[in-house]
Amino acid sequence: MNAFLRQLDDPTQRLLWVVTALALSLLPHVANVPIWIVLFAAVTAAWRIAAQVRGWKLPPKWLRIVVVVLAVVSVLAGYRTLNGLEAGTALLVLMAASKLLETRDRRDLTVLLFISFVLLFAALLYEQGLMQLPYMLVAVWLLTATLMRVHQTTSRMPMREAMRMTAKMLLLSLPVAVAFFLLFPRLPGQFWALPARAGATSGINDEISPGDVSELSLSSGIAFRVTFTGSPPPPAERYWRGVVLHDFDGRTWRRPRGRFSTTPTVEPSGQEYDYRVTLEPNNRNWLFSLDLPTRWPTTRAFQSYDFQLLSAETISSPTSYRVRSHTQYTMTSELPMMQRNMDTALPGERNPRTRELARTLRAEHPDAVEFVQAVLQKFRNEEYFYTLEPPRLEADSVDDFLFNTRRGFCEHFASAFTALMRAGGVPARIVAGYQGGQYNPMGDYLIVRQSDAHAWSEVWIEGRGWVRVDPTAAVAPERIEQGLDAAVPEDEPVPGRMFGGNRMVLNLQLAWDALNSAWQNNVVEYDDTLQRSLFSTLGFDDVDWRSLGLLLTASLAAFFVALSAWLAWRFKPRMQDPAAQAYAQLCRKLGSGNLPRRPHEGPVDYLTRVGVARPELRADLDELRALYVSLRYGPLPMSAQLSRFRFLVNRLKL
Repeated sequence: MNAFLRQLDDPTQRLLWVVTALALSLLPHVANVPIWIVLFAAVTAAWRIAAQVRGWKLPPKWLRIVVVVLAVVSVLAGYRTLNGLEAGTALLVLMAASKLLETRDRRDLTVLLFISFVLLFAALLYEQGLMQLPYMLVAVWLLTATLMRVHQTTSRMPMREAMRMTAKMLLLSLPVAVAFFLLFPRLPGQFWALPARAGATSGINDEISPGDVSELSLSSGIAFRVTFTGSPPPPAERYWRGVVLHDFDGRTWRRPRGRFSTTPTVEPSGQEYDYRVTLEPNNRNWLFSLDLPTRWPTTRAFQSYDFQLLSAETISSPTSYRVRSHTQYTMTSELPMMQRNMDTALPGERNPRTRELARTLRAEHPDAVEFVQAVLQKFRNEEYFYTLEPPRLEADSVDDFLFNTRRGFCEHFASAFTALMRAGGVPARIVAGYQGGQYNPMGDYLIVRQSDAHAWSEVWIEGRGWVRVDPTAAVAPERIEQGLDAAVPEDEPVPGRMFGGNRMVLNLQLAWDALNSAWQNNVVEYDDTLQRSLFSTLGFDDVDWRSLGLLLTASLAAFFVALSAWLAWRFKPRMQDPAAQAYAQLCRKLGSGNLPRRPHEGPVDYLTRVGVARPELRADLDELRALYVSLRYGPLPMSAQLSRFRFLVNRLKL
């Protein structure tokens, strides 16, 4: 490779390095832009290199204008806008590819490198995971070295030398970067907000049909992580409240379109838990919390009438928030009639057998609590099966499940139970969220995955309010206590089951997740709260932007003073050896006597010329010349010779 590059002229080498740097900056965007844009950039780069090697003429100006106009029109047609992350990235890639068609000099190459820097850092708007860090560092290193290589005009700098010098510069700049990161005042909230990315949704949806949660449970992706202040709750209490579904059309449960302004009065009791949730992007605006949240960041979220936490903004990037929850609570307020009507409504004449069963059971159990227990007892005693692969249901899905297939996942049991409650006159609704969580001892937090997705029911009991009832626990109690893997048959595809028994693989996964979590919590989400906490730990309480500014200025001043001192020591003039110092003293003495050394004269010629001009000094000058030659070029200079040389210099009378 090096031999091939050495055969190319300097402009071709510079172009090759710039195209390589541009390719590195485009690579993280391959999955986020249409394939035709990637192909256009690749073909353009290949043609430009061929044109450089073969000496082809570049396209005329009118053709380049046509290409740019078509690029803008194509982005507008595909995205309906030029604004936003996806459209802006696509347009920038097309502009970079179009710029290749007119690259002639260093200025054009510099513009391409600056576009490459922007594209590279734009990738961080999509993903800021730890896995990206090595790639970003290497890419920045190469782009900076290429920029140095492009602007080297005095001689052809080898790329290896440019990489070495760039590495030194980046290392020297690291303390400044750390100082700015830690000390620059952080403003509350996001510095900028990006619109939600189309097609990037994941996790719990705002409607549930039979099979939706079971499909989601096949994913091992992380939904969120939770760090507790103190011990986490036992597995049976790890219900992470998400979306509350009220509307039912006979098959699908949905969030209601209307909202109620009245929130029931809650009296929390039981164990109190304080914790921090780090939520992965899901393009939704709901926040998950341990059931039931009683305190949350009111500036960023609000609680709906059905106790669902909602964010003021769409969760399009990793988001952390602190919550306090109580696992037991009662409600002293009455259920408003509009909500009672909504949560007892059933569609038309759908699922008639379910309605008949509910009427029969309710006639036998007039008390609402007894009615709930009767339905749960039916699930326990009869042959119902918990499975990730439930059969397809007919239009009357609840009837088909209860009386025919009898095989389902949590959403099947929650849907059937809630429909039975409503048919029996008991207000009921479905809550979709997560249940469980894997403890990571390496980071002391819980990992809640998409495979922990779960649905359960809530029923209104007079005098107590909304009460959680999980019909899945009646069929597969091991799902609640031990997780999904323990609840479904061994032949079903549970995420992570293949390596679940391998302790070494599990430990490696947990270690990597702990690193990612630390990176996300302490670096990516380093905000004003973490900044204040850091300085409070260091003994600086109540720091404001003025204090941070002074600390930053002092840190930068200390760094540059230390750097200047190191550079002064590193490049200090070399001390002359004693013989050279003595000879310099002799030259100064002779120069003061109007016998200066000429620039081209060496010691022998100089002292010979002075001896001719001043015969009375010839004897001393001849001895000085011989001593200096011996001191400078002899094998073993002796201190006696140096002392004699200095003596003769001091004795010399002009």
